[in-house]
Amino acid sequence: MSKLPNEDKITTKFLQYKGSGGTNIDLSSLYMQSDLEIISIEYEDTVYHLYCRSKLDYGTCPYCCHSSHRAHSRYIRTIVDLSILGHPVVITLQVRKFFCDNPQCQNKTFAEQPGNEIFRYRRRTRRCEVLVTQHGLIHSSESVHKLLKSIGITLSSDTILRDLHRMKIPENKDVRHIGIDDWAYRKGVTYGSIIVNLDTGAVIDLLNDRGVDSFHEWLDIHDQVSIVSRDRSTDYSAAVTAAGRNIIEVADRFHLHKNMSDCVRKVIGSYYKEYRKLVRPDEEKMKEYTNGKEDNQQSGNPVKERNDSRQIMFDEVKGLQKKGLKINRIAAKLGIARQTVRKYMLLDTLPQRASNARNKYYLYDDYVESEHMKGKALSIIHKEIQKMGFKGSQTPFYDHYRYLSDGHHGFRPKKKVKEMQEMQEKAAKEKLLEIEPLVPIRNIAFIVEKSLRAKKLDTKETYLINQLMTLEWFREIYTAADSFYKTIMETDVNGVVRWLDTYRNSCIKELKTLACGIDLDIKAVQNAVAYDISNGIVEGFVNKLKVVKRMMYGRASINLLRNKIVFGDLGFN
Repeated sequence: MSKLPNEDKITTKFLQYKGSGGTNIDLSSLYMQSDLEIISIEYEDTVYHLYCRSKLDYGTCPYCCHSSHRAHSRYIRTIVDLSILGHPVVITLQVRKFFCDNPQCQNKTFAEQPGNEIFRYRRRTRRCEVLVTQHGLIHSSESVHKLLKSIGITLSSDTILRDLHRMKIPENKDVRHIGIDDWAYRKGVTYGSIIVNLDTGAVIDLLNDRGVDSFHEWLDIHDQVSIVSRDRSTDYSAAVTAAGRNIIEVADRFHLHKNMSDCVRKVIGSYYKEYRKLVRPDEEKMKEYTNGKEDNQQSGNPVKERNDSRQIMFDEVKGLQKKGLKINRIAAKLGIARQTVRKYMLLDTLPQRASNARNKYYLYDDYVESEHMKGKALSIIHKEIQKMGFKGSQTPFYDHYRYLSDGHHGFRPKKKVKEMQEMQEKAAKEKLLEIEPLVPIRNIAFIVEKSLRAKKLDTKETYLINQLMTLEWFREIYTAADSFYKTIMETDVNGVVRWLDTYRNSCIKELKTLACGIDLDIKAVQNAVAYDISNGIVEGFVNKLKVVKRMMYGRASINLLRNKIVFGDLGFN
């Protein structure tokens, strides 16, 4: 048995298909409505040639609609039609010219246009034009060129673009309810405006900018507009006011929600230190202590205020002396000379070293400690700081920095220093793992938004909200946001005024700013409560516009974008 049981069938069918030549195919049924009569069909070089003529024995003048039976002359038109099984189809049409017998018609002759599939001055049938246009509205011209080529229609990308540019946007002067929003042609540089018919959910027009003048001109042309849904843009509001008509402005509830959400996020950001102090009190105390220590070092005399290594060594000698240890034991334990131990044991207080002020060890302490922790020898570090201006000799330098690493046994070998450093880093990492990171501001705002919308919170989120509720500023902004969301989702128009009266003079700067902005746009915000109108469909078309713009590699003109968006949504029939 063959491994490919259908191999013979495939081969036979392929040969039959190629050998048929297409001469026995009846295509008359495809042109029954076009008043075309197929005289003959030829298949040559993978192309179907259809020789056609009109079925009618008369022609109708396209200028005066008068019928005529008197033929003037004949000529040949070559028209491309949709392909058949991937093979190009070319219609060779015999066209007659007729005399127009209407004495009132200015044209003496006219050419017949048989059926509804043949356009004047076109080289493609109507259905082929529709297919090209539909693909051109959805894809880029280069992609459409490759796609059509694969199915037997050869058109350049420039031709496809010319077809799209020929399309004329409908005027839509009877539109009453519109939604408008801005979109970025080049973000941060140039912007435009998109206008949507809220009754039909279709894009009406694209404007070159988002300024007052362009939208004002558009409103003058479309004098039937009675409701405009918008975001909180003052330019669109100014254009509506300049129109001088009784046009109702409706602020989009989504943007009102967003304004409140942004306000909550800004408030949390401004009071984040208080939140940090609440959840990490020990960390804040340590931070304050560290900052205070640094300030003291910078403001005071570092020589007097910084703990000196000599003082540390002196205190340890005196401590061991009180315990009853002898000179040899103390010298061996601390790793210093017996003469030094004997000298310190005879003193009650450590006298100030004059060389400290002269050599200014405090200027190099941090550098010496950091370089020593990297494994450098003291001799190398001493040479480096001498180049920096240190004037002390090597012996007092060793004495000063002998106890900075561990303070007891002198400096350890490089290997042990590295091991100690690794142990310290490991301990620091383990300590960090024990402490959970602080919740970022954006995440806190999201959790607050989730809580306000009565969504289910997990244990950590609930604990975070309970912690924040102990702060006075958070309780105020939380209550304000909760009441604001409920106000704009209800039908009570006066609720907006009551909310403004409550929070117009708030101590929280961000909340006060939001309230003042809503007060300036009070009518549109009240209409958002009164009318069941949303700008959501406009936002959806803005996203679609971004996709089309990227598909055109950002090189499409405003006219081409307008045609793609308007007709891409309406369709082309």
